[in-house]
Amino acid sequence: MLDRNGPQPLYRQIKDLILGWVRSGEVTPGSRLPPERELGRRFGVSRHTVREAIAELEREGVLYRVQGSGTYVAHRRATVLRALVPEREWMIPLYEAETLYNSAHSSSPIHIEVRAVGRPRLRDELILAVAAGVAPDIALIDSVWLAELAHLKFLIPIDEAAPRWAEEFEGDLLPGILQGNHHADGHLYGVQTEASASVIWYRRDLLAKVGMERLASWEDLLEAGHRLKRAWRRLGISQYPIAFCGGMRGGETTTYQLLPLVWAVGEDLVVGTRPALGTGTAAVLGDLEHLVHREEFASPQVVAFSWDEPRRLFSRGEVAIAFGGTYEKRPLQSMGKWSNREFRATVGMGMTPGRDGEGASVLGGMVFTVLRQSGHPELAAEVLKLVASPELVESFCLRTGRVPSRTSVARKLNTDKHWFQREAEWILARARPRPWSPYYSKLSIQFRLMVENVLTGRLSPEQALTRARHGIEAVLAE
Repeated sequence: MLDRNGPQPLYRQIKDLILGWVRSGEVTPGSRLPPERELGRRFGVSRHTVREAIAELEREGVLYRVQGSGTYVAHRRATVLRALVPEREWMIPLYEAETLYNSAHSSSPIHIEVRAVGRPRLRDELILAVAAGVAPDIALIDSVWLAELAHLKFLIPIDEAAPRWAEEFEGDLLPGILQGNHHADGHLYGVQTEASASVIWYRRDLLAKVGMERLASWEDLLEAGHRLKRAWRRLGISQYPIAFCGGMRGGETTTYQLLPLVWAVGEDLVVGTRPALGTGTAAVLGDLEHLVHREEFASPQVVAFSWDEPRRLFSRGEVAIAFGGTYEKRPLQSMGKWSNREFRATVGMGMTPGRDGEGASVLGGMVFTVLRQSGHPELAAEVLKLVASPELVESFCLRTGRVPSRTSVARKLNTDKHWFQREAEWILARARPRPWSPYYSKLSIQFRLMVENVLTGRLSPEQALTRARHGIEAVLAE
């Protein structure tokens, strides 16, 4: 079957054999190929050799891969688009868009190959792919990266690829979402289908057992900490009733969860081209230090928490209060094994409480983008138009428990049946985006270092603040 002594590489011979199966009808469009390991045994070669052959046929649009399922024969040599997303749940709207597109363009179908890489690795994977010249056509990124990636010319403006549609889409976006997605040059570089806000989660049932109802202020949070800590054995929680990300390991989640504390005292990372962290921030750092080391309401290990550790502790019943975001509703409910009715009765959420009484919240979300290296930018833009259609936005948000970015969809879901979206939308209307800056990732690192330096005891709040201000000044001077 294979000429092992001939001039043609083995993987090329295998490629030709598979191509022959397709042309002869031995394998039909939509059918799944045998697994690579089985093909390797059939041909008497390594799995790597089979993978090379399949990869080349994928690039030519003969085959396509579905992550976690297998390799399939494409329909009518579909044009292949590649997409990069953080989690598997984001694959579904892309596949739904593919189906809608192909039903309307049966003579020129597309196939979307989607790869989920995990949230912590997403940004680095994307930047490395661009550097190597193999960027995907579509990437789903954190909205806070838009300014940086647009500044680096990684992205194609959506309003240039589809101007009429972009105008209609922008007119239907929640106001804060529109503000957070526009670049300084006036272009729209991303399509955001859902919105999230940073919140504080709390167990209604456990707070009720210690005589409290909700957390409306920093004083409420401290009082809840005192009462929960005194009763931790009786309540069946850990001796540390509060959880949040407090260091570098938490990544951007640390900033997402704790920056509202700074906003609540009237300060920010930057204003214009100058650092805006001041004495109010030093007081916030002192509050966090007090929470962890003096009162011991939160574990000293918060500095080592990964981005999803607070929600794990909360859903397992180890803590009664966790800093987080509205995007966590579905995983919290799933891990806690609560029905929708039980979740509503058991779990409460609110804006991050401020030390001066006024709460604050970060407005965020994930944004679909088209990469400048895309070989099919017009097709990629067509896919994003479908992903952001009211029908698919509604479907995705209902399936995942997320909040729609489109006003028309949010209005439709403003019912008691969709109580979570309605309550989250109230917070979203009062939330604000993080600073729009091409240097944001570096500014965020300075913030996280500042927090970690205090919570590890390396620096006092005042020293950590001074160092962070100097770091931010250096970043802005670049």
